[in-house]
Amino acid sequence: MAHHLGAARRVLHRAISIGLPALASAAAVTLAPTAAQAQAIDAGDYVPAPDGTQLGIVYMQYANAGSLYADGKKVDDKAKLESAVTILRYVGFTKIAGMTLDYQVLQPFGHLAGGGSTRALGKTTGFGDTILVSTLWVHENPESKTYIGITPYVFVPTGEYDADRALNMGENRWKGSLQAVISQGIGKHFVAELAGDAMIYGKNTDYGAARVTMTQKPTYRVQAFARYLLDDTNEINARLMHVSGGETKIAGLEQDNVTKTTSVLGTWRHTLSPKWQLMTQAGTDLAVENGFKEGFRAQLRILRVF
Repeated sequence: MAHHLGAARRVLHRAISIGLPALASAAAVTLAPTAAQAQAIDAGDYVPAPDGTQLGIVYMQYANAGSLYADGKKVDDKAKLESAVTILRYVGFTKIAGMTLDYQVLQPFGHLAGGGSTRALGKTTGFGDTILVSTLWVHENPESKTYIGITPYVFVPTGEYDADRALNMGENRWKGSLQAVISQGIGKHFVAELAGDAMIYGKNTDYGAARVTMTQKPTYRVQAFARYLLDDTNEINARLMHVSGGETKIAGLEQDNVTKTTSVLGTWRHTLSPKWQLMTQAGTDLAVENGFKEGFRAQLRILRVF
């Protein structure tokens, strides 16, 4: 335990030398992605809709983290971080060379607040970075229930950001990600899905009170879904997700905050009518290497077909 406490103190010492806003990164907290994890997909997202379909989606998310980890060990059980985020999402479907293509825009808005021993992080409310997304289905076979999609993401630094604040909805940097997903139906009721993505990060050249540069190594994410279709209007599913990588460097100093987080999420999806769908979710982090560990995450999704 002494080794892990030493690691935490070492990381926080680096943060203090730069200014309070660095605390979030030094503790391995990347707050805007926590608020809007676009690559953390929902089961069924990679089964394409017919050409011309348009979707309007509203996500309402809440997450509560109640402990802080360093090198895989809990070092503070009084550290708290709460997030309440709404995401507006538009999706349209078309055909390109016989293949389905969608185009999407996501806009998060939310509130972040530190508490307990990390109350000094403060709180913030505002718009997050705009996310541009497009999926191309390189293979779709309704008869075998097999679908394969490739999705690039671009995060545009339009969100609210202030280097003097520890918490920000915006990140003041560009990000890009490439994701691949396969969805395979098995019999009448079961569907298995597997997704993988890699994200790269631009520089934040206005980071912390000292206005230094922050860089970040790529992060990698794997998601596995098990879906069970109860009937034509109801589905339950479970997702296991693991994220790794993403160590940051602030003013040239390595932060020793590599991400290794495993989480689980359960979902109930209910189709109210041909045009309306409701989805409720609840989940938690199972293991965290560095940073805050979420004790509870909930989401309500409302989908409207146009």
